[in-house]
Amino acid sequence: MTFDFAPTWSQTDTAIEYGTPAARPQPPATGLRQRAPGHPTMPQLAALVEELFDEGTLSYEQLRALGAVPELRGLLGDAIAEVPETRKARSARR
Repeated sequence: MTFDFAPTWSQTDTAIEYGTPAARPQPPATGLRQRAPGHPTMPQLAALVEELFDEGTLSYEQLRALGAVPELRGLLGDAIAEVPETRKARSARR
């Protein structure tokens, strides 16, 4: 799972504030400024945490620590319970 952001929303804001008049991007035809994307929902965040653990970016201890966060506790409980013993032991040896 990845979170795709608008490709240039932050660069556009910076260019408008600090750029030269000739280098400034033209505003959209509707006159509305681009907005930053919204924050991920808790289920999306939990899915991302599970994916990071599955690919090995997060250790078992990190998964458990994130699972202790009240907002994620109910969403990560099953993922923590399903971790194989070999993965728990491998993480404990480090």
